[in-house]
Amino acid sequence: MFSFLNGKSPFDVAEEKLEAGETVNGKPKLPPAPVMGWQDGVFLVVLIALIFGGYQYYKHTKQSSAELFARCDALYVAAEADITGLPAAEACYDSTWDLGFVSDSMEVLRQNRLGEISDKRNAMKDLLEDAKDAIALGDTAKAVGILGENKGFVLLRQDEQDEWKAIAGLKN
Repeated sequence: MFSFLNGKSPFDVAEEKLEAGETVNGKPKLPPAPVMGWQDGVFLVVLIALIFGGYQYYKHTKQSSAELFARCDALYVAAEADITGLPAAEACYDSTWDLGFVSDSMEVLRQNRLGEISDKRNAMKDLLEDAKDAIALGDTAKAVGILGENKGFVLLRQDEQDEWKAIAGLKN
């Protein structure tokens, strides 16, 4: 069955038979050769292992991406009730940029949520600017009223947060 064990290839055997004059219908009679050699078998096993391993990796990557997006979604939904959780949700969604698998729906969700957080941050910056303008006009009551009990300052940079707290802490 394995022609390489006797040290001769099937072509060597056929050549010897041809030299000896053995023919079938005027053509040299070729020896029966195995359908598949051991190298072919090894190649097929490796190919099947690569396909199976790639599929398992794809399943694992897809599942871990879905779990991370579910955690981010839970953080964002919780932050809708309490705005102080938005920085954690934003950090979670930012961590999804390097994932190996992101479906189209996950991509759209990520971009929408990061856009909403950015819009809220810009709204808080606008409130802070309005409060600064009110202070510039000498109306501290209006400035304190603009900022009030709003906790949106957590989305701002540290220096902006300090300004927010200073203005919110003013007395009329």
